[in-house]
Amino acid sequence: MDADATPKRPYEKIIIVGAGPAGLILALLLSHHNIPSLVLEAWPGLDTRLRATQYGVPATRVFARAGILAEIREASIPSFPRITWRRVADHAELAHLDMSCIADHPDRMTIMPLGEMIKIIYRHCVEESRGLVEVRFGHRVVGVGQDGGKAWVDIEVGEVRERRKIEADYVVGCDGGTSTVRKSLFGRDWPGQTFDCQFIVQNIWYDGFEKYGWDGGNYMVDPGSWGLVAKRGKGGMWRVTMGDKPGYTEDEYLKRREAHIKRMLPGHPDPGDYRIGDTNMYKIHNRCVESMRVGRVLLAADAAHICNPMGGYGCMTAVVDVDGLADCLVGLYEGKAGEEILDTYARVRRDIFLKYVDQRSIKNLNRVAKSDPWTVRDTDPFFELVRGYEHDVEKRKAFLLKVQSIEYDFKQHYTTPKNKSRST
Repeated sequence: MDADATPKRPYEKIIIVGAGPAGLILALLLSHHNIPSLVLEAWPGLDTRLRATQYGVPATRVFARAGILAEIREASIPSFPRITWRRVADHAELAHLDMSCIADHPDRMTIMPLGEMIKIIYRHCVEESRGLVEVRFGHRVVGVGQDGGKAWVDIEVGEVRERRKIEADYVVGCDGGTSTVRKSLFGRDWPGQTFDCQFIVQNIWYDGFEKYGWDGGNYMVDPGSWGLVAKRGKGGMWRVTMGDKPGYTEDEYLKRREAHIKRMLPGHPDPGDYRIGDTNMYKIHNRCVESMRVGRVLLAADAAHICNPMGGYGCMTAVVDVDGLADCLVGLYEGKAGEEILDTYARVRRDIFLKYVDQRSIKNLNRVAKSDPWTVRDTDPFFELVRGYEHDVEKRKAFLLKVQSIEYDFKQHYTTPKNKSRST
């Protein structure tokens, strides 16, 4: 073999199913190491519906590594000055977490509607990947297969649904909670639970937030009208997220929300006092697959696990997933790790979801939706923890910026120790 010849790589082609934040960030991270990928998206364009808006420190670190954080910061509002838990009945403060102590730290929480952020991620994929990221919209994956040497996807293209087959060395499912990739592997077996409520999300403009001195994120505690009221965008946009009882039609939910908004917002406004923009409704779940790897097919983000949005764990965990998967694929591609590192990814990220994300997100949901708002301040250990940081700035900084249990450095599994770059 010629000494100057390029050594054969362990793989050459990766298909990523889903052009959401997870799929695009994975493609972008791989492109930083000259690894090409093909991203297939069923939608005719980017999905900009109302979804996540806040991303904790672990996600912010991933945004920085992907090279998109500076642009996100420029386009978004500053991070929350504080997070407050309020009793709906009288809006009394139950606890708060003052985040102003890390207002200038580069790892601080990121605030931006996902529908806007995904445009930034996509633009970086198109303009800065040097052609290594190819995104094809209108390509609906309808099935996934594999044999010992390759994997493939069956797709339908365009309105005529022309059938095609595309092969690759690996297929990564980042196609969300209704993932076709996951269903191809496991059918409709999707262990977990669906919560007995309807989730209603809307953007609201209301002068009363400033008038009554509300800012940041406000978790509203009440079994009847619970949710999150948070400042989310420039121009006075707030996101009001609420849960309601099951069993109503969509029109009935829209009529019922007037009463919820009147209870939850400061000043108890009537419909003429505020303006409602985009609205979305959906069920919420906590579920996780049996395995995040089956041969040459891998799952990540919502295709592998989903959780209710209380606490902002959903998208945060998704981007931390693909950051870890990118490290594993890079290690394999560059000869720093064997294929077993993909098994390590699948095991570790699933374990982290079940041990931390699943349990914590359910506790966050129960805190606002099922707690007694008149006693929870004194009975919930979490509130005791938060109060302990009120007068100790250094401990609060350490708490807000610590490497969290949902983070994991897969580079420790590289066979070349010098390639490690961050601690677990």
